[in-house]
Amino acid sequence: MSRIFFFRALLVVFLCSLAASQVLAQVKNPALDNPKYGADPATREECLKNTSFYSEYYKQNNYKDAAQGWSIAYTICPQSSENLYIRGVRMLKAAIAETAEPAARKKLVDSLMSVYDKRIQYFKKEGYNLEQKGLDLHSLSPERAQEVYQILSRAMSLRKEETEPMTLLVLMQAVKDLYANQQVPADTVIAVYSRLSEAFGKKLAATPNDEKLKPMSESLDALFTSAGVANCENLVSIYTPKFESNPSDLEQARSIYNQLAALRCNDSELYLKVALAIFNAEPTPSLGLEIARIYMAQRKNADADDIFKKAIAAESDGVKRSSMLVEQASFVGNVLGDMVRARALANEALALNAQQGYAYFVIGQLYASTKNCGSNKIDNASVFWAAVDKFNQAKSIDPALSPDCNKQIAFYSQYFPSTEEIFFQDLEVGKSFTVPCWINERTTVRAKN
Repeated sequence: MSRIFFFRALLVVFLCSLAASQVLAQVKNPALDNPKYGADPATREECLKNTSFYSEYYKQNNYKDAAQGWSIAYTICPQSSENLYIRGVRMLKAAIAETAEPAARKKLVDSLMSVYDKRIQYFKKEGYNLEQKGLDLHSLSPERAQEVYQILSRAMSLRKEETEPMTLLVLMQAVKDLYANQQVPADTVIAVYSRLSEAFGKKLAATPNDEKLKPMSESLDALFTSAGVANCENLVSIYTPKFESNPSDLEQARSIYNQLAALRCNDSELYLKVALAIFNAEPTPSLGLEIARIYMAQRKNADADDIFKKAIAAESDGVKRSSMLVEQASFVGNVLGDMVRARALANEALALNAQQGYAYFVIGQLYASTKNCGSNKIDNASVFWAAVDKFNQAKSIDPALSPDCNKQIAFYSQYFPSTEEIFFQDLEVGKSFTVPCWINERTTVRAKN
């Protein structure tokens, strides 16, 4: 009985297994009926097999062994999955990184470009995929600037405000390279920059707190400036509306200032405006001096004097402040004609730095330029004694000033009175004499040689 029972049980198990196998055989993979996996069941089965084959290797970062299965799937079922292209890009870029031979490398880069084209064909998103394609081409083959320019220009026209900031920078680099190789005219570079700059402006306005955008916008400006097409007229026409639309944007003002300064466009009205915007917000001595000098050149003397004061007030270093005071003293005396104040400024400079020999030189010039000092000829000539005293002091403190001081001494000594003139005024060579008028300083009587 036990043997009969055993064989019956075994038969039941066999029949059940056979039935299960038949049921499973009747269950079909739905992908085999989906045309995106191939034109016919055989192709679809081959697609699924190779997709599974390469995916396992891909997950292990074994791109070399994954390549064959991926290539078959890419060829026979290009619509099967967008992952096919995402993974293909990654594997091809890895292969390119390991390839040094130029011809082989170019072939791989061309294959990468084809992958992007095919991805666009079957999965659309043209603008986004063109951005990635152009960025990869620039990174891997920057010498193909013409293609990069065309690809990214098309991408930007499709993506509009959604264009990535890096795309804008690479597009500027591409057109710069084309200009360097004489493949586009200067007007094209200027037009492209203007368009890209406007795009960055919109991004900054939309996301003012994005800390990455500001440096990237400045990089765009730097690329344009270094392209070699910029001149003062171009920069002023481009940056004037940008500055006037937001004059309180200090970072933008600094960027414009730096570019104008790089091309020495400091005689433009825009240069002065951006410099003032920066100085008024954050007064610095060096910028203040620069603005004061611009005002002096424009003969806006009151403005120059005011900025001088602010620039000096911003300087905490005594030696540097001393030099600034001397420069202001020269301006106040020689341009504004305020001799008394000019000397006071020079003396203030000496109080800060006793080795400031140029302060004595400036005072000497002030004395020598004084006209009609006193009531007689000796009084008038005495200003030159006082002036020569200062020139001698200047070179004794700062020997570097000796050549200039000696020229001044030689020139003004010829205006000393003669021995006879001194005698007739009841004076004596070598004796003390007080110079009249505003100078009011004691000196020594000297005769012309």
